[in-house]
Amino acid sequence: MAIHDSTASMLKESLREYLHVAEFCITYRKDIAWGRNQVGGCLGYPGTALMFCILDTIGSYYRGRKDFFVEIDGRNRTITNNSYHHFFMLNSEYYKQQLGEVTIKKLYENYRNLLLHNAALAMDHILFMDESNAIPFPVRDDKPHVNVTAFLQVSKEAVALFLQRIDEVVHKSDQVRIIGLKR
Repeated sequence: MAIHDSTASMLKESLREYLHVAEFCITYRKDIAWGRNQVGGCLGYPGTALMFCILDTIGSYYRGRKDFFVEIDGRNRTITNNSYHHFFMLNSEYYKQQLGEVTIKKLYENYRNLLLHNAALAMDHILFMDESNAIPFPVRDDKPHVNVTAFLQVSKEAVALFLQRIDEVVHKSDQVRIIGLKR
């Protein structure tokens, strides 16, 4: 943690920190001290919350941009508001998914929001560990689930790409102005 002279500089540190801690959480394996039913599990709740924070952050720097589109349900969409629209980034070149708007909204409301504000998930919404090259957000019975190892992999790729483009992206973003209004 350092003092920074710009938002881009701070993001270069904060996103790496978030990703580092998320990776620690997802690769950590619980032992018997956590209870018999948790042996071999990871620290999935905090790790997933951090990965959703990373996604939300990247999306926030594209909000309001007229030159950035993401295909959602066959239509080009922009990130127009401060809500689940940030999660449209899942279908961008950063995360490379092809999710429908209903699924994206459920990931935002039933995973991100509940994890960050209530430390819980909606019933029948599942975090699980599978191969890192598997589908990160499989949908079963109209409910998205989160493969935390695959989500970690696509988060690593998204952060790497965002950091490559950070100076240009942040410079074009209205988010820096919004942050500057906070006092």
